[in-house]
Amino acid sequence: MNRRTSRGGNRRRNPIKNIMPIVIIALVVLSGAVVCVAIANGVSVPTGGTVDSAVLSQSPSELPSELPASSSEPEPSSTAPVSSEPVYDRSNYVTYKGAIEHIFVHPLVVYPELAFDGDASAKGMDDYMTTVTEFKRMLEELYKNNYILVNIDQMYGEIQNDDGTTSYGRLPFKLPKGKKPLIISTDDMNYYQYMRDNGCNWKMVVGDDGHIAEMSVDPKTGKEVITQGNEVFSILNQFVEEHPDFSFEGAKAIVGLTGYNGILGYHTQADSPDDRQKEIEAVKPVIECLKKDGFQFASHSYGHHHMSKMSAESIREDCQAWKDEVESLIGETSVYLFPYGEYPDHGTPQYNVLVEYGFNYFSGVGINTYQKVYDAGYVFDDRKNIDGLTLRTCLEEGPDAVKANGQPTARTQVWKMMDVNYVFDKARGDEPGKGVGVQ
Repeated sequence: MNRRTSRGGNRRRNPIKNIMPIVIIALVVLSGAVVCVAIANGVSVPTGGTVDSAVLSQSPSELPSELPASSSEPEPSSTAPVSSEPVYDRSNYVTYKGAIEHIFVHPLVVYPELAFDGDASAKGMDDYMTTVTEFKRMLEELYKNNYILVNIDQMYGEIQNDDGTTSYGRLPFKLPKGKKPLIISTDDMNYYQYMRDNGCNWKMVVGDDGHIAEMSVDPKTGKEVITQGNEVFSILNQFVEEHPDFSFEGAKAIVGLTGYNGILGYHTQADSPDDRQKEIEAVKPVIECLKKDGFQFASHSYGHHHMSKMSAESIREDCQAWKDEVESLIGETSVYLFPYGEYPDHGTPQYNVLVEYGFNYFSGVGINTYQKVYDAGYVFDDRKNIDGLTLRTCLEEGPDAVKANGQPTARTQVWKMMDVNYVFDKARGDEPGKGVGVQ
């Protein structure tokens, strides 16, 4: 507000000056209220603590296979991510130094009768997919066992060193007492045709309420159905709404995308069989909706190749295609989820291409909890695949399985996170691929 003053001996009463004390008092009261609300909602940066070195020195497990996959710059969203964070008492926060669990799933099976019907695709669907029922039960178990969703950029980032330099690594952070951090990521959220044919959703859409929803085709009626509660993203929205203390400061999950068949169910690729520009315009509000709802994006490569077998030049071409056709739509990301869990050797020219393209958080696949910070300025971790292969093997071994040397098997780690007997969907049947859909 501009204040005008009289320079002469004019002694007229100034109405603005008379009301200024009232305005000042009102501003002070309002400021105090804002501060109180901020404190109550925990709006501050986690601090303190050092990384437990033992967490970063474990050996990764053998990498299982994953199911093979048969433009202008967007303006940044001005809408803050949806957050239902409870009013935490930050005096109850404690420095966390332990492991950070990371699990992942593929697009969920909505119609088990199509997925587990004994056809040529049924075994693969059973091995590498997770049903809606299983994902919902999984969240219940994780919540019961005190896990809390975190974003990667809350756990890892640029660190200021004592000598004034900066490096990339694990950030010191605090969590509510008793909580354990959990990252959930998703692969292949592109909805390839084999997924659509075998009981998965067809695409992501924006729901009537402005939050993310999913579209599928009901096998009984052949009609398109829009739902909320049949895919990872809408399920997480609903669960966090019901259990806000399952999300740390609005964290949700990571959306892993390839690009060769478009993204999120839309044919946005260069050789699109549809009107590509129309598909691009259609997916833009879906992307912004996911961001608004608190989800992050990651590269799952462009072509879903075996990265360990590719040359540096081939990887460069793949990265550039992803940058041109996917990053141009979703915005920049530093997260890279390796297809099939396969990756080049660290420090090789092939790996260096990925770092050159701006990625600094890399994930493989492995049941053993594993994170390591590399001097080259990036982090590598392994993600637990919670799918039919893992669930069935866990059931075969049991929660107390041990190896020949008497040590617990890797899959006992899954049992500690969730009751696999409860999570497992009986619609799968006793034999992989031969479940509820078998006539």
